[in-house]
Amino acid sequence: MKIALFGATGRTGRHILRAALADSHQVHALVRSPSKLTLPDEAVVVFVGDALDVEMVKYTMRECDVVASALGLTDPFKPEALSQATANIIAAMESLGLQRLVAVAGAGILQDRKTGRLRLESPDFNPAYLPYAREHFRMLELLTHSHLAWTLVCPPAMRETPSVPLRAEANVLPEGGRRASYAAVGEFVYRLLSSLEHLHQCVGVAE
Repeated sequence: MKIALFGATGRTGRHILRAALADSHQVHALVRSPSKLTLPDEAVVVFVGDALDVEMVKYTMRECDVVASALGLTDPFKPEALSQATANIIAAMESLGLQRLVAVAGAGILQDRKTGRLRLESPDFNPAYLPYAREHFRMLELLTHSHLAWTLVCPPAMRETPSVPLRAEANVLPEGGRRASYAAVGEFVYRLLSSLEHLHQCVGVAE
């Protein structure tokens, strides 16, 4: 399997990359800073560029079978950068006839168990996270209107700890779920690439 990976140098993306290479898959990675790749390997084809460049996104995907995105929200935060990159990924995939996309988003776009509304609409939702949650919601809207076989993996706060098995539930966070490791989320994303589990769903994951 050939995997196009966006966000390979990030804290989640590097674990997607590691899992793919462990299973002897080839990865096409679009990165802005190749020096940040921590797993140099002949199975990694590195493309230098930006996901905001739709032509580079499309070029990265050539000859690939599936697509994974662990693109993060920039620091300092740039409104609509993530949703624009997602729009580019969707356009490139549809142009090339690719179907399976698994991407990482945030738990703000999941449903609140008590109200059934989105967590980002809850009065208890941390207002500091609202700009990020709204950008993830724009990402969801784009995917909903696409023809792709997409899944959004939505963890709560993530941390740098060893991989711990995750619980997963469609549209909501697993009961009591408050954290997840970058490693476990990356491995979960990788596993979904070879299946249609959680098709057209936002899936909440947590330890």
